[in-house]
Amino acid sequence: MFMANIAGVRVHYTGDYSREEDCHLCAAEIPQFSPDICIIESTYCVQLHQPRNVREKRFTNVIHSTISQGGRVLITAFALGRAQ
Repeated sequence: MFMANIAGVRVHYTGDYSREEDCHLCAAEIPQFSPDICIIESTYCVQLHQPRNVREKRFTNVIHSTISQGGRVLITAFALGRAQ
């Protein structure tokens, strides 16, 4: 997140963020200023997700099941954000 002051107009810009703590990222903090304009990238917008432990368990179960049946698992991920 960053804020720029352009001709007296406070512009706050942030990429996609989460207020939920992640295993490798801290929760986003609420800025201590009031912007005039706020630009937010919102990949997930207002989607509701299952709790992380539920998603992780489902993910690891699929991997375990595939490998135990002799299969192979290839996990593709963008090299940005959570995948880093």
